[in-house]
Amino acid sequence: MDLKEVDELSVYSERKHWWIKTRFQYIEKLLNRFKSGKVDLAEYGCGTGQNLWYLKTQSPQSDKIKKAVGIDPNLTESFKAEWVDEQYYLTSDLNEFSNKKADVLLAMDVLEHVDDDESVLKHWVSTMSHNGAILITVPAFQSLWSYHDEFLEHRKRYTKSDLLAVAEKAGLKPVYLKYAFGYLFPVVYFVRKLSKGNKNKEKNQDLRLPPAFINLIMIILGKVEFWLGGNSLFGTSVVGIFEFDEKTKL
Repeated sequence: MDLKEVDELSVYSERKHWWIKTRFQYIEKLLNRFKSGKVDLAEYGCGTGQNLWYLKTQSPQSDKIKKAVGIDPNLTESFKAEWVDEQYYLTSDLNEFSNKKADVLLAMDVLEHVDDDESVLKHWVSTMSHNGAILITVPAFQSLWSYHDEFLEHRKRYTKSDLLAVAEKAGLKPVYLKYAFGYLFPVVYFVRKLSKGNKNKEKNQDLRLPPAFINLIMIILGKVEFWLGGNSLFGTSVVGIFEFDEKTKL
């Protein structure tokens, strides 16, 4: 969760939210690529650190993690997480991994916040080990732009082709590239167009924990889409897993 949304959804209720829980599946998919040994993991733009919380306390692959560091320049000393220790921790220091190499990188809904996404991605990739991999998620389709994007200070929304182009410039090749939440696309498109111009209405559409029954249905839909291999045509997010392209010289 973006730190700007802490007031909209509590850190604890966030862990139950269908959108957050669906994204955990893609982290598992990334970790499945590592069959032996332990990995160092860095998450850029970690927000409230829920992905690291999940890896430490919920993931069936937690024994693969040697160290996991969440990096976010917006972190303040006042923000505390109960699960932090010497193995899993958060920092606001963007150079935490400048002289190190992480096997696993997470950059989930971060790239859309920066003006020069190519340079930022190249920096992240420079901290990745030669045999490493990175999971990137970004909001999809400019046609879904809303006040919520403005509130979170997004610069753009992406298509698969947009994300692939940036990744290739950073010396990466895709091993998985799909849309997620395709089952929501028609509804989100219609609602956002209908409420365009009403900032209060648009703001209230996002990151509210729905009733338990609705939340469960959304979780199930996310699992079905994931099991079917993702959506190749449309969705509200783009999900990509990338590794180094041996043909590219950075």
